[in-house]
Amino acid sequence: MTIPKQTYTIGQRICDDLRFLSKRYRKRLALTNHEAAVRLHYQHICKQFLPLEEPSTMPEYIQWLKLYGCDKSWTTLSDKYLVREYVAKCGLSQHLNQLYAVCDQPEEIPWEDLPDTFALKPNNGCHCNVLVHDKAHANKEAIIKQLRQSMATPFGLTTAEFHYLNIRPKILVEKLLLQPDSPHGLIDYKIYCTSGEPRAILICIPTQSKRPFKAILDTSWRVVPAYNTHDVNLENLPQRPECLDELLNAAKTLATPYSFIRIDYYIINNKPIFGEMTFTPAGGYRPYGSALFMQDMGHFISEAILP
Repeated sequence: MTIPKQTYTIGQRICDDLRFLSKRYRKRLALTNHEAAVRLHYQHICKQFLPLEEPSTMPEYIQWLKLYGCDKSWTTLSDKYLVREYVAKCGLSQHLNQLYAVCDQPEEIPWEDLPDTFALKPNNGCHCNVLVHDKAHANKEAIIKQLRQSMATPFGLTTAEFHYLNIRPKILVEKLLLQPDSPHGLIDYKIYCTSGEPRAILICIPTQSKRPFKAILDTSWRVVPAYNTHDVNLENLPQRPECLDELLNAAKTLATPYSFIRIDYYIINNKPIFGEMTFTPAGGYRPYGSALFMQDMGHFISEAILP
């Protein structure tokens, strides 16, 4: 039986917008009423009613999975430190980046023992990595302050991503990855999977501007025009990686137990380097891609969930 979709009225929208303005209110909801928190975030950001009773698109299913598909493994695999053990257990330890140290506090970073270049990465955050290109000229006090601020508020508390809340904050000190053929930063290869089956690849290439080049491809490395929100300039598209099959097989292995997950990788000197596993890309609110991409991914997720 199909449930009629409810209308998201102007009055409800104004009410949600006003409630969303209070971080204190959002934090309280995240700790006491998960469904209300999910609805508030989705409806404020997406500007439409959340049909939890009958989801159909990828963003809607991500909200559903937060409430009904999340288990302890979400927390473990979202932890950028603990996930390394899972990757190794899957027989993919060769894809792990070199780890120099793990610290509970920024003040514990063993500066003297580190090479001239390295990366500092909180295990539970987003967009808060620190890249050290020259240790001798690094502002240690400023870096410590930045990392302390990143660790101060539990990630996920104000985004209704509850699985991040139980991660014990740490700082990973890893090898600094450099990609000579991408002068503005590393190319991200983000593989969307349902029940272990890679469905699409989102590539993100840093550019001189703040806006990276993005494109959604199929697993044969062909641009899918209907999945992209703009015309993709094929001249900006990297050649098909020689290790693409290895990359997709790794994603399939890592993703197999889960209805939906995104597996992120880098490629350095034709070698896949594991990045992270993401159950809620962009919180499930504004994942990149067209309406058709959201609908098709929602169909794949529904097939994975429903018997």
